[in-house]
Amino acid sequence: MTNLASLREQKELRYAKKGLALALMSGMIWSSDGLILGKGLAEEPFGSPALWLFAPLLAAGLHDFCAACLSLAINGAQGKGREVIRTLRSKAGRACIWGALLGAPLGMGGYLMALSMAGPAYVLPITSLYPAIAALLALVFLKEHVSLRAWGGLALCVIGAIAIGYTPPEGAGGGLFYLGIAFAFLAAFGWAEGVCVTSGMDFIEPAVALNVYQIVSSLLYAGIIVPLALWHLSASAPGCDIPGLLARAFSSPGVGCFALAGVVGCISYRCWYKAMNMAGVSRAMALNITYALWGVLFGALFTDVEITRSLVIGAAAIFAGMFLVIGNPRDIINLRNVSS
Repeated sequence: MTNLASLREQKELRYAKKGLALALMSGMIWSSDGLILGKGLAEEPFGSPALWLFAPLLAAGLHDFCAACLSLAINGAQGKGREVIRTLRSKAGRACIWGALLGAPLGMGGYLMALSMAGPAYVLPITSLYPAIAALLALVFLKEHVSLRAWGGLALCVIGAIAIGYTPPEGAGGGLFYLGIAFAFLAAFGWAEGVCVTSGMDFIEPAVALNVYQIVSSLLYAGIIVPLALWHLSASAPGCDIPGLLARAFSSPGVGCFALAGVVGCISYRCWYKAMNMAGVSRAMALNITYALWGVLFGALFTDVEITRSLVIGAAAIFAGMFLVIGNPRDIINLRNVSS
């Protein structure tokens, strides 16, 4: 009997370790998503100052559309295609739809606006605040208890965010940089709203819920957000050749970057959802938010962004604070207690 229990414990331990590996991988992949999007936004014509609104919102829409297509293909291959359609029509699926309506314009839209103005190395640590913001929203609207340890973590997150946004990198336009930091906070708030809205979904498989979110987000961008950005562009620049601009935009290498980022983002999300199932939400989220640190590292290696001392200190403070907000660090490290 003892041997049987020992074998079962070893099996559960291996299962949890695989989940932690997937969670860490999801964070690494998501940081590369931001770098790819940043590269696409630097391509012509998206780098034009006149397209400061249209370019990021088009990128966000294409990102979510490609992610939705890949998710639908995977779900279809796994026999879940009909479940996605049923969920779109169901009462339980409304939480996914509301999550997308909140998360798409504020979350992904704010994220792309921030990337275009401040760059991924500075934006990724700020957006990793979304679990802390979700905890605060849950405290206010769901009356959930927040421990003293979590409050300490929130304070660390705030200090880290201030450290990152206090001093722009040398050569960055101060006004645009700070506006980008503001959009990064907006993205964190939007994703936190989405987390709160979708947290009550007990009857929808995560991969299906994710696909519904992506589909609704794509439709929202295609039907409302991007057309409004085009209208704003035509109103602010009456002589602008909109058909010619669209032709140049969709023939630009930047579009390929946006599509690739959508595929990368989809893979990151699927790894994260699988990790939460295998290792628990707290552990998976604690490793997923390491994308804040990966973003700084990859930014230093693959871009010409200036990695300042305040950026490194701020990212480390946010990372440490998020560990405290998400759960007891001792419980996160203790893999043998896989049920917590």
